[in-house]
Amino acid sequence: MTLLSHSNLTQPAIFELDGRWMARWSDCDKKILSQARKQLQGELKGKLSKRCTHVKSHGGVKKSIRLLVRAIPEFSYAARFDVARYYDSIDHDVLLLQLKDMQVSSYSQDIVRQYLALPDRRKLGRGMIAGGSLSPLLGAVMLTALDKAMEVKVRTGAIWYIRYMDDFLVLAKTRHQFRQTMKQVHRVMRQLKLTLHRKQKCFIGKTKIGFDFLGYQVCPNHKLHPSAESMRRLTTRYRRLYEQGVSVNRLRQYLDRWCCWLWGGLGGLVSRQGGAQKYWQWLQIQTTLNSKKNQTLSLT
Repeated sequence: MTLLSHSNLTQPAIFELDGRWMARWSDCDKKILSQARKQLQGELKGKLSKRCTHVKSHGGVKKSIRLLVRAIPEFSYAARFDVARYYDSIDHDVLLLQLKDMQVSSYSQDIVRQYLALPDRRKLGRGMIAGGSLSPLLGAVMLTALDKAMEVKVRTGAIWYIRYMDDFLVLAKTRHQFRQTMKQVHRVMRQLKLTLHRKQKCFIGKTKIGFDFLGYQVCPNHKLHPSAESMRRLTTRYRRLYEQGVSVNRLRQYLDRWCCWLWGGLGGLVSRQGGAQKYWQWLQIQTTLNSKKNQTLSLT
């Protein structure tokens, strides 16, 4: 693929959607970014950790969960984290330095520099738009230092590690290994100028308690179940459709698609007790309770 030696992006329209900053690029810029993404993917091939599973051909959510279920019985301790306001916190200089260290072409570095700088109207030198064509790939690059540090420990058998974008999980066999690994995680985060969620969206404890990860509730030697967050999203979307007055068939189709996501790609690892009917009945109850709550609030 032949690329121009230099391309200038134009200022995109910036808008907020669901609490995240998005950019509306011109048609010309979209072509440049699409071309740049393909080149960057080629330049990063073999340089991004296989344990970063949101990258194309690295397996995604379902592979992460399959590997986790296989590994978890051997480990006693778990720590699940995600980065607080990940995209908003990405330091431009830190990210660009990593691309340079990975020997990415000057063309790709220049495009990424513009991609980061143009939406940064306040000139803070940090932050990246969500939903952009380069953002998932750059999100993988930003935490490469963490991947490398954890892979060293994985090879010793002391820990197990997996990452999906900024959601990552560490398993350890002993308390000492666990503490040492946590210190290293926080040290890498400081170097990258990133902050982890301390209380919300994190879990630190024994694996036998069970924990949520990538939409599933995981517990050693037990079937998987949908996480609390997955159920919350299911209910929210269902209520929205219900309030829009869609047909019962449409509501049931939505639930069937959700169940296909829940069970798909995981064989017999996910509990199917009660089938889709169990979730259908649960949604009816939740919708009724919500309606009664709204009626009560309107009367007070």
